[in-house]
Order: sequence, then structure tokens, then C-alpha cells
Amino acid sequence: MKKQLLVLLIASIALTNLGYSQSDGADKKFGINWSGFVKADFMFDTRQTVNAREGHFNILPAAENLVGGEDLNDQSNFNILAIQSRLKGAISGPDFFGMKTSGVIEAAFFGNSNGTTGELRLRHAFVQLSNDKVDILMGQYWHPMFVTAVFPGTYSFNTGVPFQPFSRNPQLRITTKGTIKFIGVLFTERDFQTRGASVSQSGIPQVHAQLQFGKASATLGGLGFNLKSSRPALGEDNLTSTAFIGYFRTKLGEATWKAEATYGQNMTDLLQIGGFATNGSGDYLNNETLSMWTEFSGDFSETMEWGLFGGYTANGGFGESVTYVDGFLGTVENAFRVSPRIGWKSGSLKIGLEGEFTNAQYGSIATNGDITSTADPVNNFRLLTTAIYKF
Repeated sequence: MKKQLLVLLIASIALTNLGYSQSDGADKKFGINWSGFVKADFMFDTRQTVNAREGHFNILPAAENLVGGEDLNDQSNFNILAIQSRLKGAISGPDFFGMKTSGVIEAAFFGNSNGTTGELRLRHAFVQLSNDKVDILMGQYWHPMFVTAVFPGTYSFNTGVPFQPFSRNPQLRITTKGTIKFIGVLFTERDFQTRGASVSQSGIPQVHAQLQFGKASATLGGLGFNLKSSRPALGEDNLTSTAFIGYFRTKLGEATWKAEATYGQNMTDLLQIGGFATNGSGDYLNNETLSMWTEFSGDFSETMEWGLFGGYTANGGFGESVTYVDGFLGTVENAFRVSPRIGWKSGSLKIGLEGEFTNAQYGSIATNGDITSTADPVNNFRLLTTAIYKF
């Protein structure tokens, strides 16, 4: 950890002092502009949860764990963490054959696994070329189904997971400009990977195509299609999985309304419930999942904001008798969440309070491939208090 911080400090000093001119002799200097925030979260849960990083990334209430007739997961939990604190460097440079160049490198202290919580973790690292017609992005950035113009504004770091797709991926992305945008992406997986199968070993990158209409300042909407090939094991055939997304945002007076729906197969790399299995012939089958969410948000005043998030997800099963292979919460039949929030802001500091009620219905895979309930649903209420100081 100390070595990582030392390397980051040296790089910061070097890049901050780096300056060079355009080839035409102009005096314009380029370099790096640092920004970020410090974030402290205070979390109380009424039940044990499925989560990452010591409970910071909350996903769903944990299933019943009955021992002697007592549910051991029906116990509360409390924690305080500041690992979401973030550092971002926005890099500017001279033109490349007439196209403007820029870059971003961003990291947090989330770690790459539960065992490395608190250590530095790469979030984004990309180079971008731009002109008046197109943006070309190369590097690690949000998955195209994480739409940066339409995602939940929750204080919780889960950002609506598992109702909202969540992933960052190494990629090549082309985005046209105008009121109708085409977004085309070729990408693979790294931190967020398909459970039990490899996209890289399939030999085929993921492909995404999306059309986006309108402007985020008024009304914006979009539709997208995703195609993924993954190989469960070397020597075996690839498993092809598809996904669809639709979304919009608009103004309702002084408030903003956002909504999104996704329907797809084996979306475990996006932290969606589901997975894949084999049938009686040994062929691989995808699980299908529907997820949706909506959010209303706005300001009471210049110093006070509010928001209300709601999400739902359902596991569509397999449609025939299968042997389950791997997945992410693949035996959850359905789940929903309601999450109100309120925040106070002044200058660079925001103090927020958020409640998060999540219900999950666990089950098992029936002989016909459907997910059927095997117990009563479980609930968790998380009370989150956060302090965010931007710089």
C-alpha cells in the first residue's frame, strides 16, 4: 500500500509539472488537472447482507441460514468506511492529426478484492480523440449499459445494483455527435467478469450498439443491444448471450425523472442476478433476467436536495431441466428496493441521509428450469449517513 501511494505521489508531481507546446509554437501548456472527493460512510443494516468490501457495496439481504431453527443471518451490522474516496486526473495534450486529445486516470481505495480493501484500485484509464463529429475512446471506462446520463444518484456506492447494470471494461468506443448519437463499443472484461466463463478465451470481444436521442438537460432516451461470447472451459464451445437496454430521463418541473429497463441473458458481469447451466444433452443454456428501476430527484432549495429510487429484478429461469453451472445470486427468484434520500450541501461539502429497504425472494431451480420459492422472503433496511467533500 505504501509503495502504491509513493508511486501515485511521484506520478502526480511529474504529470502536474509536465508542460509542452503545440508544434506551431503556441504558448498553450498542457498537463494534468487533479480532482476527486473524500467520502465517509456510516452504515447500519438490520440483517446480514450479500456485499463486497466489508459491507460497503451492499447488494441484497442474505438468505436464511438456519441452525437449530434460528436464522443466523437475522442479525444487525454496523460499519464506518472511507474507501470510496477518489482521485481523478484529467489530462490534456496537443492535437493528433487535427483531433483534440485528452485522457483520464481515476482510482479509489476500494481494493481489487475483499482481502485488499483500502488499497488503491484503478477505475478509469483512457485516451480520447475528439472532433466536431465523433469521439473515440480507448482504455478502461464504464460498460456501455452503464449509461452515464441515466443512472441512479443514490448515496450508496451500489448505485442501484442489482437493478442497475454496473461494470467497467477495457474497450474501444466510438460515439457520434448530435441530437441522435450512435455508440459502438468493442470490449472485454477485467474487474467485473462473467461467472464461470471467460470472454477473453472465447476469442471474440463483446459488441455493443446503442442509439441515444435528445439532451440530458431536457429529455434524453436510448436503446441498446449487447452481444457476448464466453467460453466456460478450453476445448468447449462458446456460449452466446444477448442483452437489451432501454432508458430515458426528463424534467418534471423542477424535478428530474429517470427510468431504465434491461432484459438479457447471463448478465453476471453486470452484477445482475442469474447465470448459466447445462441441459440433458450437455449444451450450455443462459438464464434470462429482467431488471428495471426508476428515480425522482430534485432540490428543495440551493442547499437541500432529495431523491427517491425504486428497483425490481426477476429471474426468468432456464425453461427446461438443467444442471446449474455458475452465476451471481442465481437462485434469487426476484427482489425489489425502495430508497429515499435527503442531503444538505454548502460549498464543497455534502451531508446525506439515505434509507434503503431491500426485499429478496430466494428459491431453487425446479425440474422444469424455473426458479421457485423455497422460503419466506428476507428483508434488510440500511440506514446510511454520508459526508462527501469534493476538491
